[in-house]
Amino acid sequence: MDDQLDPLQKVDLAMLRAEYQKRYQAMISYIKERVGNGVEYRNAVARIIVSDTGAYCELNDLPENFYGTLGDEVEQRFLTQKQALELLNRVYTAIPSVDAENTRSFSIFALYSRRGIVDRKNCYVYEFNREQPHQPAEIGAFLPKTLPLFFKINLDSDFALNTIEVKRGIIFCLTTAGDRHIMIRIPFKGELVTDLGNLPTSNTIH
Repeated sequence: MDDQLDPLQKVDLAMLRAEYQKRYQAMISYIKERVGNGVEYRNAVARIIVSDTGAYCELNDLPENFYGTLGDEVEQRFLTQKQALELLNRVYTAIPSVDAENTRSFSIFALYSRRGIVDRKNCYVYEFNREQPHQPAEIGAFLPKTLPLFFKINLDSDFALNTIEVKRGIIFCLTTAGDRHIMIRIPFKGELVTDLGNLPTSNTIH
């Protein structure tokens, strides 16, 4: 499958990168330095670095779209395709339960191909934040039988404990070769957790 970006998508991506760099580059650099080299997992769309001091994930074409933490609360597991799909579907089917009374934030970000960064046909995004107007936002189509190359789940909700086994936390999962996919789960317990993946998405996927 041709998964290359066309010229207009490259321009859109460059503009998005510039916005991320302006806001967060210093913090990203700090977390990367503290986490260090660690163990790297990579596929066509993203990479994950895990070490004794923390973990982070960044998109290959948009490394400024960044999720990271410092500390020893990182949980690393390998999932089968069935387990990864069950997790993602469990979170997706919880969306109708989301409201301003039981949820502070609830988001799903799934990339089904490299083009998904700038093309709604290749991604799924759901974003609820009770502090933001015009929420929730939904982009693209969720594919319940297709494992994304990368997905990120971010929950701060009263029912999240039953969904991802922590009340406040972030999960990112990277599809790797075979039936062994790396999942990182980070509970939110303090200010050291940093999620820099919540900037508005590009004009193309809107």
